[in-house]
Amino acid sequence: MKKSTFIHLVLGCWLSFVSTFPVQAQAPLSLKTFPGGITEIIQYNGALYFNANDGINGAELWKSDGTAAGTVLLKDINPGAASSSPVRMIVVNNTLFFAANNGTNGQELWKSNGTAAGTVLVKDIRSGGYESNPAWMTDVNGTLFFRANNGTHGSEIWKSDGTEAGTVLVKDINYGAADGDPQYLVNVNGTLFFKANNGTNGSELWKSDGTSFGTVLVKDIYAGASGSNIAYSANINGLLYFAAWTSETGSELWKSDGTAAGTVLVKDIYAGPSPSEVSFLTNLNGVAYFKAYEPNAGIELWKSNGSAPGTVLVKDILPGAPGESNGVPGFLTVVNNQIFFTANTAGKGRELWKSDGTAAGTVLVKDINPGQEASDATSFAELGGVLYMSAKTATTGFELWKSDGTEAGTFPIADINPGVADSSPYELTPINGVLYFAATGAGGTKQLFRLNPCVSPPAPNLASGGQNKVTVTQNAPAVVLTASNCSGQLNWSGPNNATGTGNITVPTSATGTFVYTAHCVVSGCISPASSATVIVQPAVSNPGPGPVVTGNFEGYLDKVECGTMRGWVWDKNLPNTVMKVEFFANGNSIGTVDANIFRQDLKDSGKGNGVHAYSFPTPASLKNGLTYAISAKVYGSTYVLKWAPKNLTCPNGSRIATESAETPKPLDVVVLGNPIQGDQLSFDIRGAEGEPLRLLLTDLQGRVLAEKEVVRASEVEHQRFSVHHAAPSILLLRVASSRQAQTVKILKVK
Repeated sequence: MKKSTFIHLVLGCWLSFVSTFPVQAQAPLSLKTFPGGITEIIQYNGALYFNANDGINGAELWKSDGTAAGTVLLKDINPGAASSSPVRMIVVNNTLFFAANNGTNGQELWKSNGTAAGTVLVKDIRSGGYESNPAWMTDVNGTLFFRANNGTHGSEIWKSDGTEAGTVLVKDINYGAADGDPQYLVNVNGTLFFKANNGTNGSELWKSDGTSFGTVLVKDIYAGASGSNIAYSANINGLLYFAAWTSETGSELWKSDGTAAGTVLVKDIYAGPSPSEVSFLTNLNGVAYFKAYEPNAGIELWKSNGSAPGTVLVKDILPGAPGESNGVPGFLTVVNNQIFFTANTAGKGRELWKSDGTAAGTVLVKDINPGQEASDATSFAELGGVLYMSAKTATTGFELWKSDGTEAGTFPIADINPGVADSSPYELTPINGVLYFAATGAGGTKQLFRLNPCVSPPAPNLASGGQNKVTVTQNAPAVVLTASNCSGQLNWSGPNNATGTGNITVPTSATGTFVYTAHCVVSGCISPASSATVIVQPAVSNPGPGPVVTGNFEGYLDKVECGTMRGWVWDKNLPNTVMKVEFFANGNSIGTVDANIFRQDLKDSGKGNGVHAYSFPTPASLKNGLTYAISAKVYGSTYVLKWAPKNLTCPNGSRIATESAETPKPLDVVVLGNPIQGDQLSFDIRGAEGEPLRLLLTDLQGRVLAEKEVVRASEVEHQRFSVHHAAPSILLLRVASSRQAQTVKILKVK
């Protein structure tokens, strides 16, 4: 796109935005011009607070509700053209704290509740017109901790609850007027960690619970007056990670749980006394990412899980001779579960990169300023899973850009200061889905801008033939899902982590229920999701009509389960003939089986020889989460088995958890002593657990000597019969379950 065309488009969007405010649009809106500049933008109670100089009142505290009319001076703390220069703003316990100079008390601790009347000096810590210079403001469980100098105790740790009486020195670490000089204040699980110097141990790691007694040296990492000089502290998954120096290792990566024993070197990355100069510690999913130097790779991106083996180079981004080629990652920022950063890139200068923590997933996002010249992206901020930043091209200078982590999704928002002049956006601050920032507009003046990132397009109407739920049979023509109201790009996702753009072609080779979800993306703005469902049912064929089988049938569909379908059927006119059974799902034939399993209960009730039960394995094609109506009939006849239809719903790939008729345990009868020499026949039965049993002992002439019914067999069923009346001979022991039967010959010798 030509630059002039792009500017015209931006101006058109901007004018549309102004005329329809507060409807969202993708163009920055200037809220107010500040000739003296803007610094330190912060969110407080849904509004914007910042230090700005309007050229009349000096640098003072301003607030904005996101409109031009609502962008106002909150209070002229240092009246007239002089500046109070509010700095180091932080919100603690629903109060905005900052340091400011009212022209009388010097730079001291102030607070605000968002009103002029509620914007007041908390305490004149160093009275008499001198300054206490509050710094390193840190929130620890609703209490403000900071460094200040009251002129008596030197620069030490203080805390405040927002009242004058509650603003107190925590501890005079370097006793007297000398400075403890606390720095790198970090809250880890309600404990304040910081670097301080007590005058004896040098600059070392300290911690505090907010009391003088509980403010203690954690560990003297490098013994002596020089100290380990810790820096770059960060809370990583509930532990403090930091850089610390010793003469043996140089400046390397350390961690601490707040105890001396738990304060340890993680790894000497650059082995020996030379430092790896760990810095920019950033937490991603409990893993520390950082910049470090190692002579083989130079200055590159590293990560650590807190162990020496787990502290590794992520990628040598700019390979080359040691000491000469360095990726030098900077501005590490977490966006959408990845680390975004800038790095020196071979042949491309310093450009935008991202990493998922793997070498393969650490890649250049885009060469924003093509060629050797760098884009030098800076001022990173995350909003809605998207990175916003300031980046440079040869034709536009430094302007506002955004990136979703893809090359196509990395593009400029607007040329705010037209031409090659820089707008140099900075202090990018997201509030309630809106991005605020300061930049240099046309005319070279600093302005406060508001960017509403998107007007969400409507959800796409995802359908096939006008239907968003389609049912087809297996191996039918593929179903094509289209979006009827997406003017941009259709991005979709589906089963098995499938993703794509444009129309969705759904194959029908596998049965199941397949749900696809889609978004419409217009100018980088994403619509709400919509979905469509394609149900692929088993492809079955019913045999053509043949001669109708007739008979005096009786039969039942007893059980329909994800493992088997079971029951029995016989022909009263042909009592010992095996019947064939055909099964149906939603009226479609799914297979046949012979009813050829013996059941003693059938024989006992006069159903011929009892060989009339069936067990049909449930087809895998029905195990897809859908509900089917199952019925059965005598094959080739019109006789439908009783107790049908029965509903069947099996999840994808389901299997029965216990033994079924598909894989029955064999019936096993073990006679304990054969031949029998006494008057007792003892035997064990396995393979019929939970089933009824019939036990029958006869002689070779079929005369019954003993019989018994077992209602429910145990895993090992122990039984015995008395045989004291039986003459020495061969006896027959028959054990029958509902599924199987076994006959054992027994020799009685006495």
